[in-house]
Amino acid sequence: MPRALRAAAAIAAAVLLTGPVTAQLRVAPVGERADSQTLELLLRKLSSTGTFMQTDAHPDDEDNGLLAMLGQGQGIRTALVTATRGDGGQNEIGPEIGQSLGVLRTEELLAVHRFDGAEQYFTRAVDFGYSFSVEESIEKWGHDEIVGDLVRHIRTIRPDVVAGFLCGGQAGGLHHQASAKLTLEAFRAAADPAKYPEQIKDGLRPWQAVRYFCTDETSFSPNRPPPTPDQVAPDLSAFDSALGLTYPELGLEARSMHKCQGTSQLQMLPGQSQGRIYRLQDHTDDRAQAGPGLFEGIDASLPGLARFTGGRSAPALATALRAIQQTVIDARAAAAARGMAAAVTPLVAGLRATRALRRDLSKLLGSAQDDPAVAMPQYEIDFRLAQKERQFQDALVVAAAVRVDALADDGVVTPGQSVTVSVYAAAPAGTTAQLQTAALSGLDGQLEQCAGPLTAPVTCKTTAKIPIGTHLSTPYWTLRKDAARYDFEPDVPFGVPFRPSPFHAAFDLTIGGEHVAIDRVVQFRYSDLVAGEKRSELNVSPAFNVRVDPDIALFPLANLPPDSATPVASALRRKMVEVTVSNNQKGPAAVSVALELPSGWTADPASARATFAREDEHTTVRFAVTPPDNVARGEFTAKAVATADTGATSDLGYQVVEYPHVHRRHVVESAAVRLKRLDVAVAPGLKVGYVMGVGDTVPEAIQQLGASVTMIDPQTLAAGDLSRFDVIVVGVRAYERRPDLRANNQRLLGYADNGGTVIVQYQRAEFNAAQYGPYPAKTSDARITDENAPMEILQPEHPIFTTPNKIGPDDWRGWVQERGTYFLGERDSRYVDLLRAQDPFPYNREPKTGILVEARVGNGRWIYTGLGLWRQLPAGVDGAYRLLANLLSLGKT
Repeated sequence: MPRALRAAAAIAAAVLLTGPVTAQLRVAPVGERADSQTLELLLRKLSSTGTFMQTDAHPDDEDNGLLAMLGQGQGIRTALVTATRGDGGQNEIGPEIGQSLGVLRTEELLAVHRFDGAEQYFTRAVDFGYSFSVEESIEKWGHDEIVGDLVRHIRTIRPDVVAGFLCGGQAGGLHHQASAKLTLEAFRAAADPAKYPEQIKDGLRPWQAVRYFCTDETSFSPNRPPPTPDQVAPDLSAFDSALGLTYPELGLEARSMHKCQGTSQLQMLPGQSQGRIYRLQDHTDDRAQAGPGLFEGIDASLPGLARFTGGRSAPALATALRAIQQTVIDARAAAAARGMAAAVTPLVAGLRATRALRRDLSKLLGSAQDDPAVAMPQYEIDFRLAQKERQFQDALVVAAAVRVDALADDGVVTPGQSVTVSVYAAAPAGTTAQLQTAALSGLDGQLEQCAGPLTAPVTCKTTAKIPIGTHLSTPYWTLRKDAARYDFEPDVPFGVPFRPSPFHAAFDLTIGGEHVAIDRVVQFRYSDLVAGEKRSELNVSPAFNVRVDPDIALFPLANLPPDSATPVASALRRKMVEVTVSNNQKGPAAVSVALELPSGWTADPASARATFAREDEHTTVRFAVTPPDNVARGEFTAKAVATADTGATSDLGYQVVEYPHVHRRHVVESAAVRLKRLDVAVAPGLKVGYVMGVGDTVPEAIQQLGASVTMIDPQTLAAGDLSRFDVIVVGVRAYERRPDLRANNQRLLGYADNGGTVIVQYQRAEFNAAQYGPYPAKTSDARITDENAPMEILQPEHPIFTTPNKIGPDDWRGWVQERGTYFLGERDSRYVDLLRAQDPFPYNREPKTGILVEARVGNGRWIYTGLGLWRQLPAGVDGAYRLLANLLSLGKT
């Protein structure tokens, strides 16, 4: 999209999203401040050795209230394993789709867990769109692969209790039921060393959880029945005095971070509550019925670690575990009576006792370490004691009010670049805490003599370099071509949210005379006037950020005289490709910018020089790209390359994904533009007005067809001259996001009545709040999810299917993810259906209409389409461009 059009779209979006700045964006989630609340949460974790693992299909499926109750309330280790990253969904706050949407939703999950306290992991499954079939979901993901991923997570996390999402039925997309079904299989498979033996060779050990539950679909019934004997309805209603909230309140606050999915930002009112019902599906404790709690009968206390001895007598172990538990009890009592600092002495005792127990564990178990009867209990007990050792150290840092930090002076860095890193350590006056050493990792350079008592703050600074071979900051998951599944880069811990930052600062401290090791990721901090202080990891980026616009350049095979020199003919024969190069290096640089084109294609200019005086400066070069006269229909690729005077080249750019509630992330992409030679025509001289909704790339596609596009802002919609447009297109979910559209909808209907053409893309519930169509109509949840579902044209002679492009079977081939969604449902008889389609899935076999509907209004037309053009166009689907051209050309008919 040219900069002028993009600027207009940005201004319109800014007007729509601007509102009163509230403290909501400057949240301080529970446990993030080093205060008495954080200490209490850490003491709860020190008291518990239980582990709970929940699995679900997409971001926002999780039970945040339950995770908060178990994790923050009871101190149980909680982990969420999400099958997909939700990248097949929609975005209500910005333009990200596909992989960048997956990055945003992953970051939103991390924001959620700042409240509910859970760890986050993923499988390799891809959200390929709404599915009406468990079988389709599992087939596309790969049964053995995703069960194996879940087995790996169970063997790694070693949960006592596992809970999946929906047990059965057809509520929601059946990705939910598919993920629950695969988790049930993994529950037993994880204990069998013959299953996925490569994981055992990699060092994992079999593990059998005690129980497997899944969310019962009755949880979401308006009048749900009381639990049956095989069901558990966890009581989340208790008010937690340390948190100052009930667990549903905390869970709902956590859930509000799923902003790109349009989750409600309203918090719970006094007396309100919510919760799910869990059905027991499998277990290993000889119980046919569920108990009153998910962990009923499982001793998750510190002394409860003796359960791993299998009934063998180990009195010394039991004594040691009780002694550690007592230090936690003493720390809580001391903090309550005399303040946080009073908890230091018992916490030091607990840390020493935990380290001693880990060291002497095999001896306390009473046999040789190579005895299998000892090796298994020793591994399981030590696995959990290692977590306690880490938690004791974290609790000591909080109780002693020690603050440590590591900050760099740049947040976007390049391999080979120098950065200044500062580390800080401080504690209150009178402290006995000391910094013994501080060391950097992942950087070429070290701190010198960074040590001293913290009676005065210790600050150290050094200049270090980003190693040349450092991996660029970008998703470590890549979509396969043969399955709805990712490939994970093998050097990244399996299924973590993002590639861990390589840049760390290790602080070796003594607190109360005991060694305490603390690790901090080196961060960059900056100010945001809305969100307050923000921080990011160091994003390692190419030396030059090379971006192309558009992503797809369309060259229609138009029937024009060879000597035609009109502006329209010129626009059809050649296209402008903008290449923007940004300097990520410190100081000046100079590059030559060029397009690498297929044989016979030309660019004017052939290349261009760009010079930069400083970091973050950028320049844009416009290339006129022309295909050979005889090039046939098809798709080609051009790549933008920036060559520095030093000889280094860059053909990569990155998309920044950042909002006030999430951290900054980069998605590195090839600086490539798809050149499509396509048999498509559009009515000449077409002027299109576009009412942007939640954000899509349809305006760019319209321009590529050769029409002019003007973004309709609130002022134009309210009082501007709409008659200058041949057609007005309403963006996806615009009625949901545009109060000015709802207020001025009669202007659109009047425009149609006077002979204009209005095309409304899919809308959701807000459209049903009033009569926004010319006659009574409501949108529905109806959809066609099979992208290959046959499409039946009900009005073959309608110009949408004939003019200027003849729509045939080929135009319905190659669609991605779906045919469409949110079709028009209940409607007046004056709406005429133009398409009908049918999914092959049992839960969605009824033929669907409302896909493409026309109503004649006075001298004009009003058209609604649920076809997923907004998704097909950026995917480069030929038929979507041809159909769009016909829709737009109605404005000239």
